[in-house]
Amino acid sequence: MTHRETLLARLDEHQAKALEVIRRGDILLRPDAEPDPALLVQSRWELTRILAAYQAFKHHELFNPIIRGGAPDKVRLAEQMKRECVAIGDDYRDHVACCTNLDIPKHWDSYRPAVVRLLARVKSHMARERWVIESLLLSPSAAERMAARG
Repeated sequence: MTHRETLLARLDEHQAKALEVIRRGDILLRPDAEPDPALLVQSRWELTRILAAYQAFKHHELFNPIIRGGAPDKVRLAEQMKRECVAIGDDYRDHVACCTNLDIPKHWDSYRPAVVRLLARVKSHMARERWVIESLLLSPSAAERMAARG
């Protein structure tokens, strides 16, 4: 297995863990669902741990190495993806902070749609991220290899 394939496999593992929790959350957040605070809180903290590990992996093993030594176009894209990752991570942490002591059943009518929107954003970001990271990890073009040789 190449280094690229290993990184993509690890990326897929992180995403699969997050998407599994999100799928369970989607069931808990159906429009006809009754709020289950214990399961929602458990899922929120499980997803928080998974997303933190996922973000650390992306930054330290994908984005930072490209930013330090990649081709200029890849550096710009890695920097952009890292900024987007930080922004959605901040939004998720803000959500966690706001909901930590929230009476979910009492605020269900506003809580449920807000969480549904946030999880949809996370899923969309992860799909885009997978596509961009795959392109960032493509081998340099023949022209880039020849230029690097001097």
